[in-house]
Amino acid sequence: MHPIYLCSMGANIAPESNFAAARESISELGKAYYSRAIYTQPVDMRSDHDFLNALFLIVSPLDSIALKKRFNAIEISLGRDRDDPLSSKKDRPMDIDILGELNSDLVWQEVPDYLQEVVPNLKPIADKLVQTQGALHD
Repeated sequence: MHPIYLCSMGANIAPESNFAAARESISELGKAYYSRAIYTQPVDMRSDHDFLNALFLIVSPLDSIALKKRFNAIEISLGRDRDDPLSSKKDRPMDIDILGELNSDLVWQEVPDYLQEVVPNLKPIADKLVQTQGALHD
């Protein structure tokens, strides 16, 4: 049984094409289930470019540290400069974060306010995955 992670992704540089490329790379790391993607205003930064954001679940054999390293590599492959100390305040081709492991409903509290509207789209999938994994344990 592999862990299930709740993750977020966002981009405001070529967001549609970078989302497609990121999703393709993420598929190599495990089975992923995505919410619908929504456009949002930038948060904690100044930009004229809206972000395309989504949540996703990934069932992966990787632990959270190895998974985050792979997510960082995807970001870099799409053009993000993670060495820039201000990279979190700049426009970016991709940002992928692990919000937490889906082993408690508390993980949903980690979802940023601007992504709350897609939670109902993903929560039933999460519940089914957790139920299925529980059935595999029985």
